[in-house]
Amino acid sequence: MRLEGGTFTDRLPADRARGETLAAEGMDLLKSADSLRIVTEVSQGSPTGGTSTVQEVDLHLDRRSNCTGTFDSGTGQRGELIVIAGGATYLRFSEDSLEAMRTTARGRGPQALAAVEERIALVRGKYLKLPEGVGTGRRALPGAQCDLGAMLRKLDGGEHAFDGQVRAEAATYRYGKHVIPLVDPAPGAGETNAMYVAAEGRPYISALVMEDGNKRLTMRMSDYGKPVAAHAPAVDRTVDVSEIGGPAGAGLFEV
Repeated sequence: MRLEGGTFTDRLPADRARGETLAAEGMDLLKSADSLRIVTEVSQGSPTGGTSTVQEVDLHLDRRSNCTGTFDSGTGQRGELIVIAGGATYLRFSEDSLEAMRTTARGRGPQALAAVEERIALVRGKYLKLPEGVGTGRRALPGAQCDLGAMLRKLDGGEHAFDGQVRAEAATYRYGKHVIPLVDPAPGAGETNAMYVAAEGRPYISALVMEDGNKRLTMRMSDYGKPVAAHAPAVDRTVDVSEIGGPAGAGLFEV
């Protein structure tokens, strides 16, 4: 038994007590981070059934809304991202994204193809410069979030909030790191939730995994406190969105 608030309660099993202590400390370390690298992957559907979709955003971001990284939201939506706090956003599309845009345009006729070829010629190998605040929009960059404070608030009180009830398992290796898995002691049907904290030193969270039915969210964390090097590309490596046409560069996609 243990005393809580003047009343006796059942003592938690050792794996629960250890797990909840590690998880609470890990969440405190996460919520106090000034900067962080987060790789977020979302998949939905059944890979074996051919309906799986995956989005992945790899960002190094801080509380001042600086960030750098890459995004992959499927065909035609892959590339690099730089967001400078109080300044512009820069996107550079991958070669396979540009080729996908060309293929889509080709299917819509010669006029559409000619328009897209012109835009591709402007942006190939260069960064598309967008006004402040545009790069985090879902249309310009699906799934990207460059405000670390806002992202952590979602973990603290949103749909992916941690409720504190976990049990610790034996140390193992996950995502290339030596970790202690902290798992839900009583998951619901079709649910799998886990937190992985460092097995040595302070229990920094290295990954969160949440699975509900056919939807899976994985967040991998690293580079706690490492400064974000978000710098504007050289002028000769950028193209202003006004040269492309359409709001937030949407004209590049609409063919």
